[in-house]
Order: sequence, then C-alpha cells, then structure tokens
Amino acid sequence: MAYTKENFEEWIILIDFKMEYFTDKFAKENNLKLDYSIGSLDEVEKWILTNYSEIKDLTNDAENLDYLTVYIGETFRKHIGGEWFIDLKNKKNAYYSMPVLTSPDYIGELYKAPMTYATACINRKRGDYISTILKNCMENMNHKKSDL
Repeated sequence: MAYTKENFEEWIILIDFKMEYFTDKFAKENNLKLDYSIGSLDEVEKWILTNYSEIKDLTNDAENLDYLTVYIGETFRKHIGGEWFIDLKNKKNAYYSMPVLTSPDYIGELYKAPMTYATACINRKRGDYISTILKNCMENMNHKKSDL
C-alpha cells in the first residue's frame, strides 16, 4: 500500500487497536503467544512460514501484512526504541512510502523496516530471521543480555 501523509497518520492512530486484536483474538485463534518478546518474533515467523510459501502470497494479504508489520515494529520499539516514520519526499529511498522505524540511537541502518522483515523471512526459511535482526540491533546498540 502506498501511503499519504493523512492515511499514515491514521495508520499510527490505529496501532493500539490493531495490536489489541492481533495479540488477543488473532493470537488465540492461531495458538500464538504474542507478548512483544524476542521469542514471540520466532512464533510469528513460524506462523508466516506455515501460512505463506511465497512473498507474493503475503503481500497479496494486505490485512495480515499490516498486522505483522505493526507487531514486528512494536516489538522492535519495545527493545530498541524508535518512532514510526514514513518518507514521502525522497522517491529514491528504498523505503519510500513504507512505514519504518527510525531513531538517532540506531547504529548502522537508519531505518528498521518491519514489513520487509515479514516478507524476507519467507525466502530465508530460518524461523529466527526476524529475531536475529533484533538481537543484532540490540548488540550494536550495546544493550545488555538482561535486556533480552
């Protein structure tokens, strides 16, 4: 989905409502423990791998891709901080018109792109691809093991 400034602002406002549904009703229906822990990212990834064999299958399921994007992003925010951001000015930005996280505290990559993590894990078929990205971010930012 291509966002405008207005519908991105609405998207931000709806995050809490989406996560209430996703971490409660959706989680129960799919036997998932979605508590924003690093381990829950592995559960989400395994669910993705079980339900989508190709990236296009997930990208064609806009509603679930949106829920997954928000959940992965909110889990990253819990552990490494950051704010949701969307670049609607620089069309050459790889993440142009895509919700991403950013923070002056991030080291290395300026943007964390949960939507791309959700889709990329399908081809990687690891089961811990997304959580590994988060752990690497935490390590780069010198978060202690106790933060895990």
